[in-house]
Formats: sequence, C-alpha cells, structure tokens
Amino acid sequence: MKIKLIWFIVSFILIVVLYLGISGRMVEVNTDITVDGLDNETTKILYYAGLAPSSHNAQMWKVTIYPSEGRLVVGLDDNRTLPAADFENREALISMGAYARSCILAFEAYGYNTSHHISENGRAITINYTKNGMDKDEGLIALMKKRHTDKREYMPNDVPEFFQTGLHGIHGAVYFGRDGGEYEAIKHHTLEAAREQADNQAIRDELDKWLRLSNSEVINTKDGICAEHMGITGIKKSLYYTFISHDKARGDSFAAKGYEMAQKQADACAGFIVISSGENPVEYVNAGMRLMEVWLYAVRNNIEIQPMSYALENPGRRLALMMELKLPNPPQMVLRAGFVDGAYGENIPVRRDLKEYITVEK
Repeated sequence: MKIKLIWFIVSFILIVVLYLGISGRMVEVNTDITVDGLDNETTKILYYAGLAPSSHNAQMWKVTIYPSEGRLVVGLDDNRTLPAADFENREALISMGAYARSCILAFEAYGYNTSHHISENGRAITINYTKNGMDKDEGLIALMKKRHTDKREYMPNDVPEFFQTGLHGIHGAVYFGRDGGEYEAIKHHTLEAAREQADNQAIRDELDKWLRLSNSEVINTKDGICAEHMGITGIKKSLYYTFISHDKARGDSFAAKGYEMAQKQADACAGFIVISSGENPVEYVNAGMRLMEVWLYAVRNNIEIQPMSYALENPGRRLALMMELKLPNPPQMVLRAGFVDGAYGENIPVRRDLKEYITVEK
C-alpha cells in the first residue's frame, strides 16, 4: 500500500513538473506576413515596421498601401484604442507615430528614400517611398528586431555621459538621473498616478481586455500583454497562467500587485528619459516618431527601456511635471532607463498577421 502511495505521489509530482515546464516555455507567435498584391520585400519591410511599440501592445494602426504609387497611409483603428486610460487618444497617436517612424526606417533599411506628411488631426500619416539602389542596412534591421521593453530591475549606476549628451540630438528628449530632484518628481507623479489607476475599475477592466493569460490566448490573438511582456518567465509564468484568471485580473489584489511592481520598477533604475512635445495631434505623432529614435539609440548602447507614463495620462499631471522639470513643452513619454545585471533582454514579437490590418489598393 505504501509503495502504491509513494508511486502515486512521485507520478503526480512528475506530471506537475512536466506541466510547469511546458507551460513555462517562451511563447512563439508565427506572424503571417503574406498580403495579396504585395511582393515579398514589401511584406518583410512592413513586418519589421510592425515591431514598433504600442500601448498594451494593442497595435492600434491600420495601413492602406498603394504599391503602384509607392505610397501608404497609416491610420488609427478606433476599435483598438484605450478609452479608459487614454481618453484623449494621445497615446494612440504616439503609438501611430512610433509605427510610422518604424515604417520609414524599415523602408530606408531596404534602400528606399522616403517622405511623410501628417494630417492636421493626426489620424493619417502618408509615407511615400522610392527605391534608391542602396544596399540593405542589416544593422538597422537588427536594431529594430532587438528593441523591446524590459521590466526587470535595473542597476542604479548612471548611464554613460555620452549617451545623455547624445539624447540632446533628438528633439524634446532629455535624461534625468536618480541623483536629482527631477528624478524624485517624476517618480512621485508616476506612483501617485499608478495608485489612482489601480483604484479605477474602468482602467482595470480595460487592462484585463488586453491581458493574455495563456500561451493559447497569445497565439490566437497575436496582440496584448503576455507573461513575457511583464517579465514573467519559466515556472513563475506557469504559476501566473495557472492561478490568474480574467476575473482576478480585474480585482483588488491584482491591482495592488501591479502597484507594488510599479514601485519597485520606479526605484530600480538609473534614471528617466522624458520626451516632450506640444499639445496637439500632430505633435503627439511626432513624439511617437522621436520615441522610436530614442529607443533604438538606447538599444544601440545596450540600455534597457520601459515606458512608465502613468502620470502623463492625466493632463493636469503633464502640466505639473512640465513646470517641475522646467521643460519647454509638456512631457509625452517617460521611459525608465538603465542597465541590467545580466544578459540584454530580447524582443517578444507578438504581432498580428499583416493582412489583418493592411489593405492594398491597386
């Protein structure tokens, strides 16, 4: 009898270990890049463009392309915006700008000249592209593939002086190290806003809509926030997917844990990069374009980045931070920055099939 009980316990443990090992594996999403009416080179370019960042990984852009004219138009998909947290569509337009800049960079990496125009309401970004005969820039493509958000703890030592100086070349970008009062001001407003959002049920519900709580959810939707995006891997990922349901994700305990994580992240970094711009749709798009420039500059120097823009989702806090940081324009993005004690992170390319959001016009 004892032998049977021991065998049962051992078998149960092996099954649990096997389950945890399988469910804790890195998720793999196979994005279909085929689009009727587009050649292979163009679809590859648009795939790399789609690696751009977006709030909640909602990928709130849509694209109409006119291949015979060498022109495409990036638009805003209102079905994928965040009305609770981003009621102004400010972050949606920033995400569109990041995608548009990523698109421009991908075309240029493949040997195209580009130009662009932003509509007055910011909801349409026209990009013209013509082949220039230059060789493909593999280094730029590698940077775009390497770009990612990293939510791990960063070391407190400052980023290099040359990096801080180099940021001055990107309009509206400035770095604030942890030794200054500006760092404390950013942290204070960030955490106060994070606390307010944790208490806001509408924002909780909206976040839950974009949380993916199993590998199958990630593979089926090809968007949203998976465990790896939150820095949860291995056995911790298995436990997260096992014990967190969508009901729990909308509850007090999950919100409290999210706030605790924000506290730890705000404390564990070298400093914050702030990107400021004017307060209108075109400027929001431009801020998104500059976001891509800053992020790729950080990747080039192995500096980890995590957006922490809770405070900027409130117009009053944007104004308060502008005054406290002595900025010429309101901040539109706050990026936690620093080095990690270990290997540089990697991109988790959870992206939709291109044909889901790209329309080809003859």
